[in-house]
Amino acid sequence: MRLHGITEDDVESAMEKPAYLEPSIEGRSNAWLEITGKFLRVTYKEEENSFLVISAVKKKKGWR
Repeated sequence: MRLHGITEDDVESAMEKPAYLEPSIEGRSNAWLEITGKFLRVTYKEEENSFLVISAVKKKKGWR
């Protein structure tokens, strides 16, 4: 994440208040949030007492 300029706060913001939320494969979810002119996609899986972040990437194009 550090290599791509994504902070833990960015990831938490996307998961807490996503602009768009979509289902993914194997029970995962994609949370999208627009930040600094790009789209952040956080793929995560909800577990019993926590969330497991699979990936967090910035994209030029988002959910639109």
